[in-house]
Amino acid sequence: MLIIGALLLPFFIYLLITTIKFSKSEESKGERGQKILLNSYKNAFGVFPIVWFIIEIIHRLIVDIPYGTYRDTMWILVLIVFIVYGFSINYYKK
Repeated sequence: MLIIGALLLPFFIYLLITTIKFSKSEESKGERGQKILLNSYKNAFGVFPIVWFIIEIIHRLIVDIPYGTYRDTMWILVLIVFIVYGFSINYYKK
């Protein structure tokens, strides 16, 4: 799990900076910027329950996941959701 988290961390940091720059810019204040943010929220919100459901099914039906692994998986899920949000902002800006 640490390897996956380490591989996702540079994407997370880059997209965090990109998201902060976009949210502070004048472009985000306008109507187009609000549409970009709303579409990005929709994309990121859709990822969370699907991945969480898959993790829960694996945990309950296939393999008993230890607490430490489950906790790490949830952190990776949060990173993935934010990465999807940042990529969506970059995609809709173009």
